[in-house]
Amino acid sequence: MQPLRNEILFKPLPSKDTTDSGLFVPENCRKISNKGTIVAVGNGTIKNPMRLKIGMIAHRVQNWGEPVIIDNELHFLMDEKAIIAVE
Repeated sequence: MQPLRNEILFKPLPSKDTTDSGLFVPENCRKISNKGTIVAVGNGTIKNPMRLKIGMIAHRVQNWGEPVIIDNELHFLMDEKAIIAVE
């Protein structure tokens, strides 16, 4: 899948199966991580060139993006404005 303009394809990192204190978190109670990898980017526009690159680890705005299933894995298609930080 190739995003257009200033859209990106974001793959969330797997959520933890235990809490920081060591308690097990059942799979049906785990939240989708807001931290993930950028797997595809659009070309940007003349007024707004794309600053994000494939492979960057990024943090997105919570609950932002259109869910897309690719190869049985959850991804999110969203505007680059949904990324609030990169590592």
